[in-house]
Amino acid sequence: MGYQALYRRYRPARFDDFVGQEAVIRTLRSQVMSSRIAHAYLFCGTRGTGKTSTAKVFARAVNCEHPDRGEPCGACATCRALASESSLDILEIDAASNNGVDEIRDLREKVKYPPQSGRYRVYIIDEVHMLSQGAFNALLKTLEEPPSYVVFILATTEPQKLPATILSRCQRFDFGRIPAHQIVDRLRVALQEGGIAAEEAALARIARAAEGGMRDAWSIMDMCLGYAQEDGEGLTEALVLQVLGAADKRFLFEFADRLISADAIGVLQLIDEMMRAGREVQVFVRDVSGHLRNLMLADVCGEEHTAQLLEVTQEDAMAYVEQARRTSHVRLMRMLDLFLASETDMKWAAQPRFALEAAALRACEPEESLQLEALMARVDELERKIREGALAVAAPKKIRSAAADDTPDSCPVKPAQTMAVAPTGPAPDAERIWQEAVRKLKQKPQLYGMARFGRLISGENGLFTVVFDKISGGMYVKMLSMPDKSAQIAEALSAAAGYPCTFRAALEGTVQESDKAILAAQQEAKKQAEDNLSKVFSAFGRENVRVLDE
Repeated sequence: MGYQALYRRYRPARFDDFVGQEAVIRTLRSQVMSSRIAHAYLFCGTRGTGKTSTAKVFARAVNCEHPDRGEPCGACATCRALASESSLDILEIDAASNNGVDEIRDLREKVKYPPQSGRYRVYIIDEVHMLSQGAFNALLKTLEEPPSYVVFILATTEPQKLPATILSRCQRFDFGRIPAHQIVDRLRVALQEGGIAAEEAALARIARAAEGGMRDAWSIMDMCLGYAQEDGEGLTEALVLQVLGAADKRFLFEFADRLISADAIGVLQLIDEMMRAGREVQVFVRDVSGHLRNLMLADVCGEEHTAQLLEVTQEDAMAYVEQARRTSHVRLMRMLDLFLASETDMKWAAQPRFALEAAALRACEPEESLQLEALMARVDELERKIREGALAVAAPKKIRSAAADDTPDSCPVKPAQTMAVAPTGPAPDAERIWQEAVRKLKQKPQLYGMARFGRLISGENGLFTVVFDKISGGMYVKMLSMPDKSAQIAEALSAAAGYPCTFRAALEGTVQESDKAILAAQQEAKKQAEDNLSKVFSAFGRENVRVLDE
């Protein structure tokens, strides 16, 4: 027989072989001993936590002729037949590839046949959430009232996708992630049986990389053992890191030190060193995010609780606490947010390294510069709002602060006395303003996609009229005439022109005939001017503003 993967070789054959699912195993074992077997079970949990393996052991246990404390004995004829997978009393169905109504109808016909040798005929439906809605409906009646000798075991990683009518007919068992120390213990037993030496740090690294999945841990160790046998060495932490393409703990601590010290050059040098060593950028970013998360927990929880939460030694917990104390909690949170965001950016970036370097350099920025940047952004936003409120007067009016005339020359700050208004008559550079406004709309793809098909025909008195083709432009005119979209285009025009503008969309050949539309646009401009004047009153106070007609 050829080589068998570790996760298949060490697949649990008894309830005692499972790790990390004590509550589930204890309940199922009790049901076998008391003969209180339900007709339908639902096993939920992440990948590699033992759902299908538990279903197979439970199926053998309920059919065993001489169960021992709820365990299948493995010696009776039924156990031997079920273990060799030559019996038809246990049927495993992959719902991912058999998810149609016809497959479920075929199953409904087969449940009529009693078991061959055991007491129960067990159907294990894996990835049951992949069934279609019609298949669920076809399964519903059979699942509710199956023959007395039939047991259904449904396994899924996404129970939220199952209809409530299915969930209510099953006994639900949730399989949690397996703790790292239990994975390490199980791996160590297997290595001792094979006479293979391994470093504790290497096993801990495998357990953390498995993220609570025993099957993932077996697969990772399988790859590492292949490298170890080729090199003639045991299982070392350096070898595991090489297989995973991850950075070691020392490198992560050094990288975090450079971030905390705001050493931008040092950070870039370490990134270059990491890339030259052939590490995967995405893996490294996940490692950095994990390290920063550990620092955040260490900063909050202290040394004692950190060792428990992170499942690390007291020495490692102390190292995390000491490094976390070198910076503020707010900065740790900001750095973690930056690297978590960069993970998403890398999925779409042509050069993931650029996204990593950008996140690292942002993390190196001191908090003072960020506060100044935020303050400048707020000032710019305030100036923009004041400018829009003052610029939107369509009629030739001048807005002047009442306090301006009374302010002495020695006053260090004088309120603005005059604010720009829209010019009277045609705009000399109307086409340039329109094209620049269209370019500004690139930040709003929907508006940009429609506006670029328009043709400017007029820009008089701040009213920009754009026409569209009669055949295909009707939809564009309808959409762009909506108040919110028209206001957004008017805002882009105002920013490009430097004075208040309004926007109107029309079909070719209808502009001259539509005096009512022009009047409506002028009324809209007047209303907008009044609204913006109200903003000025709100900003300066009505008692401090005087509006003068000139």
